[in-house]
Amino acid sequence: MNDNSNFNNKLLKDKLEKLLDEDNVIKKWNEGLLIKALILLPIIIFIVGLFIVNRPEKLTDILFILLYPLALILIGLILLFFMRSKLK
Repeated sequence: MNDNSNFNNKLLKDKLEKLLDEDNVIKKWNEGLLIKALILLPIIIFIVGLFIVNRPEKLTDILFILLYPLALILIGLILLFFMRSKLK
């Protein structure tokens, strides 16, 4: 409560400096928002395309359709860990 009254007594310039400070906790939730959107967008497009446009009829079709991207992600992670181990 006391901290809030100190904030109200500061000059506008000081308030703006505090709000625009890099260590502000309020700004940290949206720092990587664009990257998060770029990661989620292909997943959303894949799910919409799978279940609305090209509806699989059997359970095995769904498993094969989901297994292919998971295999690609796994190969990408293996390559990433391999490249990181070579850098050290």
